[in-house]
Amino acid sequence: MNILDEAFELKEYMVEQRNYFHSHPELGLQEFNTCNHIEEELNKARIKNRRVAGTNVIAEIDSGRPGKTLFLRADIDALPIQDAKDVPYKSQTAGVMHACGHDGHAAYLLGAAKLILKHKNEFSGKVIFAFQAAEEIGKGARDIIAAGELDNVDRTFGIHFGSGMKVGTYGIKTGPDMASCDRWKIKIHGKAAHITTPQNGSDSLFIGALIATQLQTVVSRLISPVEGGLIGTGRFDAGTTYNIIPGEAELEGTIRAFSAESRKKMADAVTKIAQNIAAEYGASVDVDIEDICDPLVNPTEAVNEVINSARKIIKNENILNNIEKRFMADNFADYSRKAPGTYVHVGSSDGPATSVAHHNEYFDLAEDSYSYAAALAVQYTLDYLC
Repeated sequence: MNILDEAFELKEYMVEQRNYFHSHPELGLQEFNTCNHIEEELNKARIKNRRVAGTNVIAEIDSGRPGKTLFLRADIDALPIQDAKDVPYKSQTAGVMHACGHDGHAAYLLGAAKLILKHKNEFSGKVIFAFQAAEEIGKGARDIIAAGELDNVDRTFGIHFGSGMKVGTYGIKTGPDMASCDRWKIKIHGKAAHITTPQNGSDSLFIGALIATQLQTVVSRLISPVEGGLIGTGRFDAGTTYNIIPGEAELEGTIRAFSAESRKKMADAVTKIAQNIAAEYGASVDVDIEDICDPLVNPTEAVNEVINSARKIIKNENILNNIEKRFMADNFADYSRKAPGTYVHVGSSDGPATSVAHHNEYFDLAEDSYSYAAALAVQYTLDYLC
């Protein structure tokens, strides 16, 4: 029996786990019930585990023989979305839903852990399983790193289910895969005045509009069109009524980049543009830029290792290595600060119901996708730690 067959033998277990998580979603840094359930399952399987920084669960299988250490990660948090599906496993928490597949990530990694334990005598070294909190809000990963959980890790591995990909396919690419993420906030301090006497005020709304417009020129002028980048404004608050020039305004948005150099260029430009425009019209600004996560870049050597493992599970033509990089972000990237790794997109669509975009109220996963994800994690573990 090959690893994929073994993973399908555990399909019912993984479906049960995924449906439990889907029915009981929790937002980032609030995943206490989720962690309790994960720990219960790990304890049943007699897999050593511990809690880190509140809502992260770290499990470990040590072969008892010296060797390398592989770190497998699944994120576990949900989103503030109302579940609109009419299914038995519909979210039981109003306004909270697993709309990005993290419930499936937790389920597949529980299945993979059971299989890796079964094959414990076939590898050397150690496997660490990270059930990570709060990926959607850019937290969790750095808490795990700060706790020292990656200090002796040689490789990292993570997956994300892809609603635009058919079940039975893996998207594995070298180089930039997903962008960095920074959240910027600009507070404008102007001067209120009656709208008929603009000369007596400093119009924070007008200044904010100029800033939002000017930021759209940054990428086209500072970043190579081959690499690409993004600066977006998602929130603009100003004013209280129709005939008063507002003295205060606030904008909030994001910066996305595929390299540290471009990331810094864009962050510096956001600050400079805001300061210069505000000063020109008699106002001042506070600019805050929050580093949420690094660009996700897959190194060639690690990718080739995973591809070789994938070829033992699926046909070569179902390994997609030409997928486009995307401006979404995932703080799996932060683990690369400690150890190189590969981030794989696992197909999770088998029809219209499972082809809905991520972060949508109808989002769902094909049940077979959990077995394909688990099989790749297990096969890669056995190959890398052989």
